Amino acid sequence: NAPRLLTDADVLQRVEQLVGRATVARQLWVMFVDGDGKQAPVIMPISDLPLRPESRVIDNLAAVLAGMCDDLTTEVGSGTVILTLERIGRDAVLPVDRQWAAALQEACHRAGAVLRGMYLSTSGGVHRI
Repeated sequence: NAPRLLTDADVLQRVEQLVGRATVARQLWVMFVDGDGKQAPVIMPISDLPLRPESRVIDNLAAVLAGMCDDLTTEVGSGTVILTLERIGRDAVLPVDRQWAAALQEACHRAGAVLRGMYLSTSGGVHRI
């Protein structure tokens, strides 16, 4: 049983453990956390992402998020989502990464999903966006 994710440092450490340094060209990792701070056992990697966000990808993600986060609400709080964009390459947040971050935030907003953290996994490691 993994420790609960109570702080931003806990979340960053979990992303480093589960995603780590980038090993693929481009992929999105979706992790869910229940209202008690426990990570759900389902980790969803989404591969074959386009270089730039496309509306069909964001629409599909919003639909998935809407269903999952409702199921994770507890007496303590609502379910949340952690998103990690993985890409091989420069160890810096690039303009295209910011475009993805904005599109992913929009998907969360449309789904009514609380974004717990947005991260970037590069060849150099994991960073918060």
